[in-house]
Amino acid sequence: MSRSCDLSIFHPEDPWTLGVELEVRLIDAETMKPANRSPYLFEHLPEALRPNVHQELLQSMVEIVTPVCRSADEAADFVMNALHALTRIGEKEGIRLAALATHPFERKEDNERFEDPRYAAFAEELQIVLKNFLISGLHIHVAMPNEEAALRAYNASITYLPIFLALSANSPFHLGEDTGLQSYRSKIFERLPRAGIPEYFGSYREYCSLMEQLYATGTIQSAKDVWWDVRIHQGFGTVELRVCDAFYDRERLRLIALFYQALMHRLTQYPVGRVYHQISKQNKWNAVRHGMKGHFIEGDRVVPIREKAHELAEMLERTGSFEALGARPEDRQALHDLIDRETVARKLRRIYEETGDFKAVIREELIE
Repeated sequence: MSRSCDLSIFHPEDPWTLGVELEVRLIDAETMKPANRSPYLFEHLPEALRPNVHQELLQSMVEIVTPVCRSADEAADFVMNALHALTRIGEKEGIRLAALATHPFERKEDNERFEDPRYAAFAEELQIVLKNFLISGLHIHVAMPNEEAALRAYNASITYLPIFLALSANSPFHLGEDTGLQSYRSKIFERLPRAGIPEYFGSYREYCSLMEQLYATGTIQSAKDVWWDVRIHQGFGTVELRVCDAFYDRERLRLIALFYQALMHRLTQYPVGRVYHQISKQNKWNAVRHGMKGHFIEGDRVVPIREKAHELAEMLERTGSFEALGARPEDRQALHDLIDRETVARKLRRIYEETGDFKAVIREELIE
């Protein structure tokens, strides 16, 4: 069995568990510029958190990684507790943490990269693309019972990427200007050669054939080198949603994770049909540009992304996926309330329009 087709990675006895990864930026408390101080945080981490706080490309960034969690509540609580612990460590050195998908006014010169062979290889290959890669995201893993379920979940996720991007959109500013978009981070990410909306696969074997070709040609060294908006994670036996912007909001994080977990529970059993790639691209662009107010194309039908998100949540309620995962009735209402809320990006844009101050925008995203 090849390394890209190891069926033992899946979880037939314990599916639907989940994990969350949140990338956050370190900020100088006085200037609000990036603080290249993650080595200090790593040096002072409590032992219990060391497995769950990871190094990233930039020294002004860390990644919070939950253990395997039974529920979205458990995952959100772990992330928040870790963020608060890191905040207490950083306060002594004038370091703040902010879940900024893009920093409003940083330049590449403000950041230092970690000296690491993997990052050095990326820098040599990607050149200016990596130098301008100043973004943070949220990833959600859901455990799959077998390879067929994983493929169904992966294929179906492509259809609904715009909903999760719109719910998390948090990057309207870049290099000192308003981009006019809700999620500029996603456009930066798409510059990478193995990023963005992936292709459908007719079988798990077909998916494995592509991965094997990427390995054999030296294009990738591990599955981590594939950065699609959604991917089957070879190491964890999960389907990993990667399209979301980073943000600081426990309730939003909890509900997005629950929404995706319930969707995977449903669609591994009753998958949706294939959507044309151009339609997927257009729907994603509509979320990038307009957030929840963007249009969602579904066959000959066009509805607001917000309306489609409500329909999807209602379908998961009717078919029992929320109930199967132990979600409470109030959780389902909270999800509908979240869908009706403005995006984080719109809130940040409103703050800037009122203050004309990017520092005020950053302060809104600081972890307290």
